[in-house]
Amino acid sequence: MRKIFYGTGIFLIVFIFSLGFYGSYRISQLKDEVQELEGFRLKYQALEVENQTLDSGFYLKNDDGKVHVYRGDGETVYEYTNIQVSSLPDAIQEEIEKGKFIKSEVELYSFLENYSS
Repeated sequence: MRKIFYGTGIFLIVFIFSLGFYGSYRISQLKDEVQELEGFRLKYQALEVENQTLDSGFYLKNDDGKVHVYRGDGETVYEYTNIQVSSLPDAIQEEIEKGKFIKSEVELYSFLENYSS
């Protein structure tokens, strides 16, 4: 009877230690995964900020006598148009020379529709 009692006790002690080691191993793995996810989250936030900058309006600029549309950063071409700057009213020509800012895509396409041939 004592052999069964001692055998069961030793088995339970080994089992409890095994659970402890396995638990600590899993916790360290989860910490690594959380750190990796935090890194992805920071990268995602940076991309989100970049996209907001790019999508926060448009600029109309004169490029070789034609109106070209640039994203909100002022450098990335969004669309090439065949609208001649010389065919626009003087006030709008001046604005385009400086870089006319348009807030939304709806306003942009409204402008392009009004002044395209």
